[in-house]
Amino acid sequence: MAGSLDIRPVWRLFVALGEVAQEARLALARGLLQSDQPLSPADQRRLSLALEHLSDVHEGFALTLRTTAVRSPSELRDLVRRILIDWSWLAELGLSWQGGQIELPVSQVLAFAHATVALGILPHLPPELITYPKAKRSYADIPVPRTPGEVLARIEELEQVVWEAAERPVGAVEPDPLRRTYGFFETSAWLVWQHLQRMTH
Repeated sequence: MAGSLDIRPVWRLFVALGEVAQEARLALARGLLQSDQPLSPADQRRLSLALEHLSDVHEGFALTLRTTAVRSPSELRDLVRRILIDWSWLAELGLSWQGGQIELPVSQVLAFAHATVALGILPHLPPELITYPKAKRSYADIPVPRTPGEVLARIEELEQVVWEAAERPVGAVEPDPLRRTYGFFETSAWLVWQHLQRMTH
């Protein structure tokens, strides 16, 4: 059909996003079980893929940020300092010219949109779905980031935790950020799985 939208590439990105989240959660879970040992090379590679995904999330945030969403001058100044003045993130966007047009950063925007939903659902994840081994089966105490500054801070925390977990024993990572990161990947993977279930039934 002329003019129809082919969503298959986006669908593949969405499924891959869920797979990366699930593999990251499993890698962190194994790290928690042997918290004084470095991760296996295979799990380090899994977290490397998760870090690439979080880079897309970070870039998606930068691409979709609107100043109207920023409520205070101090937050706006901080965001400008952290994103707009440092233009190095543009070199990592993967934008390219094709036929005189810029290729749209679909993966970055999709990754950020999905991450936003996951962060919002995280405190409400049902207890029976929570597998974090060292705490009560609830994420209700984890606040949902409300402002752009809070969202960026959470994204940066996710990146930092994944990097640390890949580089040293998981037991050496600060517990609260580790739990929030584990919960994020758990929720992210669950959201994709839920959507796939609805699509196939």
